[in-house]
Amino acid sequence: MENISKSYAGVEALDNVGIDILKGEVHCLIGENGSGKSTLIKIIAGVITPSRGACITIHGKNYSKLTPVDSMRQGIQIIYQDLSL
Repeated sequence: MENISKSYAGVEALDNVGIDILKGEVHCLIGENGSGKSTLIKIIAGVITPSRGACITIHGKNYSKLTPVDSMRQGIQIIYQDLSL
């Protein structure tokens, strides 16, 4: 994932973020409230789309628009802390 940005009503949640997550690696995402952690996770899972940038590659396949189904097929899912029905 390269150069991903997301803004909400003029507020920049992510600004040119890049991350490489390789098979077999474990990563931890730490930051203060409002720092963009949930936004980044939702983009990786295809729940929301970035405002700018869209170079998301999973297992060698490039996605210009990642959907939740695309992510699930690649083994990526979000498990929310608080479930609601």
